[in-house]
Amino acid sequence: MAQRISIPPLAENNLVRNNCFRQQMLFYRYSGSGSAEVMPGPPVFCRISTGSLFHAFDIDNQEHAAPESVFPWNGKFVFKFLARGKGKLRAGIRWRLSYYRGDTDLTERAFSCDLEADFKEYTLEGVVDDPHTSVNDRIFFEVKEGFADLTAISLYYPAPAPGVTFDKPHIALLPGEEFTFNCKGAEKLLVCCGHSSNEFEPQIMANQGSFTMPLRVTGAEGMRIVGVGSAENCRASLFISQLPPFLAKKMRRCRFSSKPKHLLFFGDSLTAYDAGRNYTDIAGAFLPDSWSYTNAGIGGDDLPRLAKRLQNKPHTYRQEDFQNIWEKTPDEIFLFYGANDTKSPWREEYKKPSTSIEEQKKYLEEIFQVFKEKAPHAAVNIIASAPGYFPYPLERGARLRSKGIQHNLFGIPEHVKRYNRVEKKFALDKGWGYLDFHKVCSSYYDPKLLFIPDDGVHLTLNGHQLLAAALLEYLHKKEGVAEL
Repeated sequence: MAQRISIPPLAENNLVRNNCFRQQMLFYRYSGSGSAEVMPGPPVFCRISTGSLFHAFDIDNQEHAAPESVFPWNGKFVFKFLARGKGKLRAGIRWRLSYYRGDTDLTERAFSCDLEADFKEYTLEGVVDDPHTSVNDRIFFEVKEGFADLTAISLYYPAPAPGVTFDKPHIALLPGEEFTFNCKGAEKLLVCCGHSSNEFEPQIMANQGSFTMPLRVTGAEGMRIVGVGSAENCRASLFISQLPPFLAKKMRRCRFSSKPKHLLFFGDSLTAYDAGRNYTDIAGAFLPDSWSYTNAGIGGDDLPRLAKRLQNKPHTYRQEDFQNIWEKTPDEIFLFYGANDTKSPWREEYKKPSTSIEEQKKYLEEIFQVFKEKAPHAAVNIIASAPGYFPYPLERGARLRSKGIQHNLFGIPEHVKRYNRVEKKFALDKGWGYLDFHKVCSSYYDPKLLFIPDDGVHLTLNGHQLLAAALLEYLHKKEGVAEL
């Protein structure tokens, strides 16, 4: 199993979508005898009177963008917002408690405050103390008399405090097979089924250092193990994914040299999301112990941002994440981009991708020059942009357009195919490798299973597993080690 080498902690992910009401009431719901209206500001804010406003979380988004918010036992939360008005405001967070065979309950934390004439920041923070807690259900605001103006709403789970470690970043196997793992620094372990729901009662065990157990045969994706330490927010988790038999066979027949090798992955949210259970971690579970890899994916990234960050240009988004990126010289570099480069804004009638062909060529050339300087002996590989499942973003775009909300449309087939043609030609001209993941997805028996219904762009666990299998086969062919 390859060792995962981490870049600096990812920037905190705000679970509240549309936190400043720039998309009007999208993701928010109001009920009551009064009203809720978005005002232009500045700052843009929502005024509610005599009623309740709540933000219903998209569970898919939580699972993929912030996996530590799933079963966040012993995790610290920070809920903030700006408010002003007249009267008393009650605000809080509601979580879902997940029990055996999908039975659920709800729990909440809330506080009340007397509003003032000027905007003031309010904060609710604490630690999740119920091990059954699985995903955030909603945040809410209630006004019984008067009115409240709200803006700058956020809910974060800060990076866990160090102290709990697992010896593996991910385990992938078939139902019923046994797995072994070691955990250090944990006082208790929570063993639960699935990623955001349970099919068996969670087990809480005292830490014994080393554990061996079978993967339960369930309809869920696998099992999650959460270890918590004695200090506040001291925790870590391990995900054990359940492999489809045909993919398990593909992955296990790949053989590799034991000679040390380091892989470096650059990408957008399709690489950054699902930490602990994405394609880099799944593939890493089948690579030799002498190998290592770094996942340098950053949500929202595109080729322009990558090129600027690699060149250390000032004011580049999350420049600090690449501060030590070349400390371990890579033997293989992978670029997996396109989702954000090919998105198209409504104001352009979806005709122009975010990154034009000319810009794509320009930034690829700049990236090529950096790689020549920083890792001249590394083999560079492009992973073709995934096709997505276009009916999902198309439906979302139509919904937003009907409400007059500015948005981008992702996954327009002609833009994605044009992008990949440029990528493939550039790879051929520079002697880079090319893994055609677009073709792999398009030939899958049911492509919609590979992309989350929320947006049709981000990968499901099935999508990550498929890419991991394709990556392992690709590396196996390059290695030239005979199959057993």
